[in-house]
Amino acid sequence: MTVKTGPVDADVTTRNRSITKPGLYSILPRGARVLSTIPTFVKTSAQVMTTPALGARFTEYELLIHPGGGTRAPIQDEFEHFLFVIEGEVTFTLGETEHAFTQGGFAWLPPNSRFALHNGSDALTRMLWLRRRYEPVEGVPVPAPIVSNEKDVQAEPEDTYVEKHLIPYDEELGFDMAFNLLIFEPGIYFSYVESHIMEHGLYMLDGRGVYYLNNDYIEVQKDDYIYMAPYCPQFFYATGWETGRYILYKDINRDYIAGL
Repeated sequence: MTVKTGPVDADVTTRNRSITKPGLYSILPRGARVLSTIPTFVKTSAQVMTTPALGARFTEYELLIHPGGGTRAPIQDEFEHFLFVIEGEVTFTLGETEHAFTQGGFAWLPPNSRFALHNGSDALTRMLWLRRRYEPVEGVPVPAPIVSNEKDVQAEPEDTYVEKHLIPYDEELGFDMAFNLLIFEPGIYFSYVESHIMEHGLYMLDGRGVYYLNNDYIEVQKDDYIYMAPYCPQFFYATGWETGRYILYKDINRDYIAGL
């Protein structure tokens, strides 16, 4: 029996950039993410990035929808959903209305929305998909669905960088989540170290930089994913030669006494 070995210069473990520190944060580069199958999809692989097993109160996936793939049947459940096209194109059907999603297309859906996805192109489509249980507030209406593209959202100055609020949570208290797109020119950084009460799911869309997480300095780059637990100290500055952009989830607009 012959046992095959890798090249003598193989150095797999020290080149690994994945980090998991339960209760604090995790770093999950795209090359380290394992492919999973979700029964409600066909011709689709899922890279699972955050689940309650990590301590999170949401799930987030990168969906790899191959040509002809998408949802097996329309999805309709008790969760709220957020979808964002990283690359490619997909037909997004909400109820009976079809929308052509290209790169940057996104949707926020309240619970019990009926939607479907189909990749009718001849190329791979990559999407973010986040689900969580909606937290209703008595007397506050549940917002209507949002279907748009980040290119149509105005960028506003925020601290030292610019930011797009894809969900207008500062205008409607019915929203219990935010998805913001943060844009950093090389050399731009936060003006202070943040310690949010919220938990975060962060996906690097472009560029690179250094993330400070609970006294650790970590280089991050395009397609990396970061989960941050509540109160984890965080700070970012953009490095390299191109504009850095990441999309960030956080829970918001609720009384944090819930769960006691």
